[in-house]
Amino acid sequence: MKALVTGGSGFLGHHIVKELVKHRIETVIYDLNEPSGVPAEGNIRSLCKYVKGDVLDYEKITEAMKGCDYVFHTAAIADVDQARKIPRKTMEVNVIGTTNCLEAAKELDVRRFLFASTVYVSGNRGSFYRLSKQTCESLCKTYHEEFGLEYTILRYGSLYGREPNHWNFIYGVCKSLLTTGEFNYTSSSDAVREYIHISDAARETARIADDQQFANKAVLITGHQRMKMGEFFDMVQEILGKEIKIHYAPSDNSPHYIITPYSFEIDVPVRINLSTYIDISEGILDCLKEVQKELDQKNM
Repeated sequence: MKALVTGGSGFLGHHIVKELVKHRIETVIYDLNEPSGVPAEGNIRSLCKYVKGDVLDYEKITEAMKGCDYVFHTAAIADVDQARKIPRKTMEVNVIGTTNCLEAAKELDVRRFLFASTVYVSGNRGSFYRLSKQTCESLCKTYHEEFGLEYTILRYGSLYGREPNHWNFIYGVCKSLLTTGEFNYTSSSDAVREYIHISDAARETARIADDQQFANKAVLITGHQRMKMGEFFDMVQEILGKEIKIHYAPSDNSPHYIITPYSFEIDVPVRINLSTYIDISEGILDCLKEVQKELDQKNM
C-alpha cells in the first residue's frame, strides 16, 4: 500500500505521515517545505519519500502520485484570518490546487481521495477560507459522480498540539501567557470550541482511510470536550498557578464562529467517536512545557 500526503510537512500533514509510516505504509510527502520530525526508528524512515512541489504544478503532482493507492490532501491556505486578506491566492491554492490533485487521482486510478476540510463549511463564518473548502468539497463529490473517484471528506474541528505554528491557537496562547502573562482574544468568553489534539485527529484519519463505511461521505473529526473559552482560560490559569489577564474583544465582523460553526444543511456528516483521546488539560500542559523549553533554549 502506498499513500501521498500533500502538505506533508505541515501541522496536520506531518502527523498523518507519522501515522501512516507507523502502520508501515509507504508514503510520499509532497510539500514546498522539507519535512522534519518523521520517525527514524529502524527502517521506518525508508518508507518516506519527500518530493518538493506545489499543488499548482499539475505535472509535478501527477508524477509524485504515481503508484499511490491513497491521497491525503492537506495542502492549503488554512488560516481563516490570512485567507480573509488574500482571497485570490486562497481560491487559487485551495481550489485550483485541489482540482489538480483530484484530476491526477482520477487519471491514476487512485483508490480513495481524502480531503482535509473544516467544520466551517457547515456555517456562515470563515470568510474565503470557508468558501474555498465548500467549493473543494463540491469538487470531490462531483469527481465521484462524473468519474467514480472514491473520496472521504474530513471536517476537522479546532486542532492543537505542541508544535509552534502560527494558527495553532493553544500553542500561541501558552507562549503569550508564559512570556507576558496576557492574551488578546478577539471574541467573547462565551465562545465555544471543541479542541482535538493533532495526534488524535491524525490517528483517526489514518484509521478510517480504508474503511468502506466512510467512502463517499463527509466525516466530522472533532474533540469530545466542548467548553466555553472563559472556562478554557480559567483552566490554563489554574495549571500555570498564577493570575493571567485575558482581554476579550468581541466583533460582529469576526470571521470566527461563537457557539457553533453549523447552519442548516441537508448533507449531514458522520461524526467520529474517539475511543481514546488526549484530555484537553493534558494537552495544554504539554504545550506549556514545550513553550517553556523553547524559551529556555533561546535564553541560553
